[in-house]
Amino acid sequence: MNFNRREQPQRPRVGYNRPTNPGGYGGNQDNRNRPGPDRGNQDNWNRPGADRGNSGHQDRRFNQGPNRFSPKKRFNKAPRPPKPDNKIYFIALLPTAEAGKEIIRLKQEFAEQYGARHAVKVLPHITLQVPFTADPLLEKPFTAGLTEFAASLSPFEVTLNGFGVYPRKEQHILYIKVEQQGVIMDVHQQLMGYLRKEFGFSNMLARDKFNPHITVAFKDLTGEQLEAAWPAYEHRPFKMSFKVNNLYFLRHNGVSWEVLQKCRLGGEKVNS
Repeated sequence: MNFNRREQPQRPRVGYNRPTNPGGYGGNQDNRNRPGPDRGNQDNWNRPGADRGNSGHQDRRFNQGPNRFSPKKRFNKAPRPPKPDNKIYFIALLPTAEAGKEIIRLKQEFAEQYGARHAVKVLPHITLQVPFTADPLLEKPFTAGLTEFAASLSPFEVTLNGFGVYPRKEQHILYIKVEQQGVIMDVHQQLMGYLRKEFGFSNMLARDKFNPHITVAFKDLTGEQLEAAWPAYEHRPFKMSFKVNNLYFLRHNGVSWEVLQKCRLGGEKVNS
C-alpha cells in the first residue's frame, strides 16, 4: 500500500519509544495535562529515591556543594634538573705567533682602507671542523678524544700563498689561500672520519669538502667593498709558511672565541 507523505505513520523519537500512559506515545491532551508531582512540595522531594542530596542517588551533572563529585588528584613527576645551555665549538689550526702578527696586520690594513672591521676581532685560524653546538657536559670526553686523535698525527708545515674570494650572495669573504698539499688535506679527512665514527657527526656536519684558508674580511664586508678591493688583492703576492704542532678546540663565550684545549700532534695534550 502506498502512503502519501501526510499519511505515513510517524516513527517515535528516540527517548519516547515507550508509552508513558494509556494514551500511547506522548499520551492524549488529557493525560498530558494531568497534574504531576508538585516540585515545590517538600513532601514530594522527601520521597524515597527523590533525595537529591543522597549520595546513592546523586546527580553528578550538577554542582552539589559538599557532595559534588571530586576527581582523583594528579601528582606531577619530580621536576628534572634544567638542561645546561648548549655551547658553540669548532676545531682549527692556528698560525705561529710570528705568522699571526703578519696576518693581523693585513686584517687591520684592509679594515682601515675599506671599512670592513669584523674580521680584526677574530684570531687568525684555519678551520678544520666548522662550528657546531653541543652540551658542555661533552667537553671532557670530546677533548680526551681529540687529544688521542692528535697524538696519532705528526707535525707538518702549512704554506700560505696569495688571496681568494667567496663572492656569495649571503656573505662575501676575502681570504688568504692555503696551499692544498697532501698533509693538510689528509689530516682533515682523517679528522672527519674520526668525528663521524667516535662522536656520531653527520656527513653534512663533518664535511668532506675542504678549502683551507685564513679569513681577512667577512661578515660586514659588502659586495661594493669586495668589488673595490679585489683588483688590489687578486694578484698581490703573499707567501708565508709555518709549522703546525697542535690542533685547537675552541668554544664561543658569547662574545668571542676562546681556546678550550690545545692538543699536541704526536704527543700529550698541552693546557692552554
